[in-house]
Amino acid sequence: MRVWLMLMFMLVIGVPSVQSEQPQVEIVKMPAQLGTRYFDPKHPPPDRPPLMGPEEAVCVGDFLSDASVGGQVMQIDATHAKARIHRIKVTLQLNITIWMPNNPQQWTVEHEEGHRQISEYYYRNAEVIARRIAEPYFGKTIDLSGADLRNALSAAIDKIAEEITNEYKRQMPVETTQARYDDITEHSRKEIPVPDAVAQALKETYPEPAKDAVALVDRPEYLAWKNFAPGAKVVYAARYWNLAGLNDFVAGPITSLKAYQLRVINAEGVRLWFNYAPTDRYGRPMPPNEWEETIAAKYDSNVDPLANQPRSAQLLTIFHQAGNLAMGVQPNPGPIETGEDTIEVNGARIATHWESATYEYDTSVWPTFKNCRLVIKLWTSDAVPTGLVRKTEERTCPLGRDQLARVMVETYLQSFEGFTPGASQ
Repeated sequence: MRVWLMLMFMLVIGVPSVQSEQPQVEIVKMPAQLGTRYFDPKHPPPDRPPLMGPEEAVCVGDFLSDASVGGQVMQIDATHAKARIHRIKVTLQLNITIWMPNNPQQWTVEHEEGHRQISEYYYRNAEVIARRIAEPYFGKTIDLSGADLRNALSAAIDKIAEEITNEYKRQMPVETTQARYDDITEHSRKEIPVPDAVAQALKETYPEPAKDAVALVDRPEYLAWKNFAPGAKVVYAARYWNLAGLNDFVAGPITSLKAYQLRVINAEGVRLWFNYAPTDRYGRPMPPNEWEETIAAKYDSNVDPLANQPRSAQLLTIFHQAGNLAMGVQPNPGPIETGEDTIEVNGARIATHWESATYEYDTSVWPTFKNCRLVIKLWTSDAVPTGLVRKTEERTCPLGRDQLARVMVETYLQSFEGFTPGASQ
């Protein structure tokens, strides 16, 4: 019945690469992930958080924040330098795990649902808070001095990390609200409707700030499911392709399976059930992780400009939805190529639109990939939930002379249920 707050910031600073890079503050908000774990109260698993007092269950909310910072460094002399911060990226994540005893009482389930709602309330404004914290550091100049300028730079970065972490935590007082919620409900023993208790706890500890009226736009993630009925399901598989000979790629075993199933859809939003299963070295699925997520139908485009982009552009450019090959690439690609293609999945032919973009690597952060390039190609269709049909990410690096090192990651639609591609209106 408690929600924990865990914050993690990692900052990296270095000399910019040769390629031009637009200065920016970028906030990436990952979808919240929800999971429920059941346990035997007489024999609880060792990783279950301890229960306090009258608690029968516990809700753990991990607010994760990972920031990367790029800076231009100019050395003045042997003991003095200046570093100017010109790029900040903060990735936010909320992981909620509800630990529930086997065959829980209904009031216990409802009480933990209130804790989940409080965490999600805070998280919905997390990108606004993170941007407000990060922007004052953009363009800041750090004076460095000492016999070891590398250590001086590291100390300065550690100080920024601590400042950002502490301020983010201060402006996300979720623990205070969760504790007040437990007081109001007496840990689920008091007969008070959960929505009323949640509203009272939020009002007393974190009132909604006044906001100007804004024009809301359709969230692309919602539109990707809008034309489908509950029960519609898509399963994606991921695998590596390795170079066996000149321009001869060989597919490896499946490395993971990810399923999305539509549970509820209305004018307010959609509720999806996610299932993610890694595989063993033979491509056989291992025990999956499952969680539920709600996606609102509307969104303030001023908060996240990506809401104005088409679904295909979002999938193409948001790196946290790409594979590991996209780590360390420059944010701005070269010219984007487009075209039309037909892909067959289990006998069904799906008309798709494809986009292909080439990215260079930021060698100030990833010197290993100097002169390497990454090509991301994406096939999308409005006839498929999520919009994604296939995606490839191919990295090419020179080995010497005419030899190239190439590797490719593929994500593709493996199966679908509850709809006919091409028949949705």
